[in-house]
Parts: sequence; structure tokens; C-alpha cells
Amino acid sequence: MSEYIFIKDLSFSYPDSSVSIFENLSLSFYEGWTVISGANGAGKSTLFSLIQGSIVPDGGIVRTSGEIAYCPQVFDGLDYMDIAAIYDGSQENGRLKSMLSITDSMIENPDALSGGEKKRLQLLAAFSHHPSIMLMDEPTNHLDQMTKDMILPVLREFSGCGIMISHDRTFSQKLSDRTIIFERVMGKPVSIYDIPLPLHLAVEENARRRQNARNAYDSLSSAVNVLQKKAVAIKEKSSAMHRKLSKSGLDVHDHSAKAAIDGARLTGKDKSLEGVRRRILSHAEHKLAELSGMERPVMRKEGLDFTAGEDHQKSISFPQVILSGGQYKLHVPELAVRRGAHVAITGTNGSGKTLLVKYMNRILKEKGKSDMLLYIPQEYGKEDRERIFTEVAELSDDEKGQLLSDLYRLGAEPSFLLDDETEPSPGELKKLDFALSRRNILSP
Repeated sequence: MSEYIFIKDLSFSYPDSSVSIFENLSLSFYEGWTVISGANGAGKSTLFSLIQGSIVPDGGIVRTSGEIAYCPQVFDGLDYMDIAAIYDGSQENGRLKSMLSITDSMIENPDALSGGEKKRLQLLAAFSHHPSIMLMDEPTNHLDQMTKDMILPVLREFSGCGIMISHDRTFSQKLSDRTIIFERVMGKPVSIYDIPLPLHLAVEENARRRQNARNAYDSLSSAVNVLQKKAVAIKEKSSAMHRKLSKSGLDVHDHSAKAAIDGARLTGKDKSLEGVRRRILSHAEHKLAELSGMERPVMRKEGLDFTAGEDHQKSISFPQVILSGGQYKLHVPELAVRRGAHVAITGTNGSGKTLLVKYMNRILKEKGKSDMLLYIPQEYGKEDRERIFTEVAELSDDEKGQLLSDLYRLGAEPSFLLDDETEPSPGELKKLDFALSRRNILSP
């Protein structure tokens, strides 16, 4: 089995950060697909950057074999090298265009494409360079089933080494039977669990491991507590015995009482309890040392409560309209959304879902409902990032503390907010925007 990526004793931390992302990490990647999963901010994208060589490790070795192609979450468009590779005249690239249903007009006008079409074009460009190593970051985000079914055969045919960051269990299990789970507790380096199972089974196995570790820690902690309580009880009993065997307060002429105490002392009754106590304490110390060598499993709270505002309007209506998006037209009937309703908008990529949501967004703003509106887009640009971090900078210390807690409960490691050198991932940025928007809506 050919080794495409060799990582040995890798250590890395961002400049001016006091906490390492990786310490003494060793991994190898071979042909076939590996899925990497874990919370936002756990170091998955950082590992991709180290493999590509765009950042340099503090220590250790990262060795790769062959050309690397990278498909980020956000499509950056095509450059002239991509276009030249796509039109290299090879039969293989022609077949890829066909498998992904890419037309020349799509290549010429990528900005007019839907999210699913952009992902297919991104894959075509990446595979057209004939890489040995393919790195993909959440490739199925926002894709409909038809598009997933279209790209799956292309990925399966890849004969090199593929690494995919993903939380899509259904898609991942069709592609890979190796999962690497990243776990990170704030203030500590990443812990990595390499599990030779598809993602959905690996997640279950990892949950069992964490629960077993928690049970073992709690059991040992309980045993130490019991032993310590026993030692305290015996000490109290020993102290009572010591007071009972004391001659203090006896009548100097009470020779029989003094003789009884001397007899008890000779038989060692005043020392036996202390010996038992010392043995118990010694046992407790051994268990305490064992406990201190165990990492305490963290059971993180998850999810946030979200309560609507006090607007008692029973429904919000949206007038009939014809929306245009490029060459497409979307006929929207009059719509009404009742208070408390949960509505899903479904359809194939490119059918106008985002166009409809943006229209509803505009109508709500025109009706003066901006303070009730939380809109989370698929992708964030530079202006969005600047807006979000400006909002964060304006928060008080207490508000920032609550924001960190909210991010943690949303499954992100909020350390990127404490480190100016760390660029948030798309997932971290989305969760940060959600937490900020939720706070603004719920504020009195």
C-alpha cells in the first residue's frame, strides 16, 4: 500500500498563541478515501494547510508524494491554469465534464451558477490537474441528492489519496471506511482518534469510548471519595478511643481504672484503628494517583434555546411576485407564514430556493421586521467577516463571555476569538454570526 502523506511528531501553534493545535502528531495516509470529522475549530482545516505547505509546522515532519488539489468549502472561481487543464484535450477530462454535466457556458460564467453547479465545476477543475492527493472540505454542504449522486462516482473513481472533511454520514459511508475524529478541549492540543470504520459507525464507537472513559473516571473518583470518608470516620473513632484511654481527669487513687487503661494500651487497642486508617489512606493515595493520570472527560452542553420575540402578529404575508435570477424566473404565489411555524424550503440546486429566501428577507426589512430577522447565508465574504468581528469588538466583557459559552454549546471551539492570528473557518464564522444574531434578537 503506497504512502502518500507521512506525518511524524508534528507540532504547530499559531503565532502569538499560547496553546498548540497539534503536539507530537503522527499520521499516515494511503490510497483511498479518509474522512476527518470534528467540531469547528478542532484543527481540521489547519491540518490541510500543513499538508499543502501553506503554513509551516513548529516541529516534526510533513512529507507528501505527488501533486495536491484542494477543494475548499467556498468556490473561489477558475484561474487560467484551471481552464487550461480543463481544455487540455484529454479524453479523461472530456469524460469528467460529461459525468459532472458541465457545459462550456458554465465554465465561461461561473458567477451565475447555483451552489451545486459551482461545486461540480470546482471538482472538474481539481480533477483536471490529475492530482495524486485530493483534499476536500465539506464537499456536500448545501448539495441536493441529485448532485451528491452525480459527484459520488467521480470521487469513487479517484485512484490516489483522498481526504475529506465531512459530517455527512450518509454520503461518507458510501465512500470511506476510515474515519479520523478530531477532539479539542479549549486550552489543550487536539486529540485524534483513528477509527477503521465509516463515519456513522465511527461516531457511535467514539461516543461509546467517551462514555466508557467517563464511567471509569467517575467510578474511580467515587472510590477515592469513599475511602477518604472512611479514613475520616476512623480518625474520629480513633480520637474518641484515644480520649477514652487517657488517664487525664482520673482520681489519683483510682488504681483499678488506671490498670484497665494500661491493659487496653498494652493490647494495642489505641493503635489498631490508626493502622487501619493509614492503610485506607495509602489505598486512597494510589487510586488518587491513578485518577490524576486520567484525563477528565468533558461532557459538553449542546444547543441553544431560541424563543421568538413578543410580536403578537399571527402571520406574515409575502405578496405574489416573479423573481429573476440570471436566465431563470421564479413564479412565487402569495405566501403566509404563521407565527410559530417551522417551514422548510426544498428543491434541487439552482431551482431558486436562495432567491426566494432573499426575497422574503427583503420584504421583512421593508415591513420593519429587521429586529426579528436572523438570516444565515450559505457563504460569507470579506464584508460579512468585517461586520461580524466589528459586532464582537463592541461587546462588553460579560457579553463576550456569554458569546464564548454559546459558541461552545454550538459545537465550536471558541479559542479563535481569543487569538487575533487565527482565521475562523466557514463553519466557525457561521456559528459566530448565529450566536450574535440570536443575542441581538433576544435582547430586551
